[in-house]
Amino acid sequence: MKTRIFTSLFVCIFTAAVVGHQQAPQSTQGVQDQKSKNSNESRPPRPPFRWWTMEKYRQELKLTADQATQIEKIYQVSMDRLKAQKDDFDRAQSDFQQLMKKGTATERELLRSADSLELARFKVSSERTSMLVRIHSILTPEQRLALQAISKRDREDDKNNNRSR
Repeated sequence: MKTRIFTSLFVCIFTAAVVGHQQAPQSTQGVQDQKSKNSNESRPPRPPFRWWTMEKYRQELKLTADQATQIEKIYQVSMDRLKAQKDDFDRAQSDFQQLMKKGTATERELLRSADSLELARFKVSSERTSMLVRIHSILTPEQRLALQAISKRDREDDKNNNRSR
């Protein structure tokens, strides 16, 4: 289960880094705008999972064997770190929730626990972002554009397949 979570997180974050650093304008319209902002329609397309291991995509991107090896190494090292950091995050979240349920924790204890939780969240996010930057640096500008096109095409294919069901 944790592997699936990490995989989903990796793919989402990687897509955001590869596609570009475009940010949607901040909404002040309330819950409805937040729902549409979080919908699948507003997310950038994601590249296929572990695309660098698939011959089809390696050929389309003209990815060298050395690039694929470097990306895999980056991915594996980062995933090991992310697993440990995710465990720390889960522990911090559990500790915070227990303090909240306890009802007798002081404000200071709650704030200290909240700080620990946010630090753990930051470490996970920071490692994912660092991984994406390192992978991004392996690709040429042309490969980045091609990966973006693949992501967009695959998303459209998925959308069309879901409509025909």
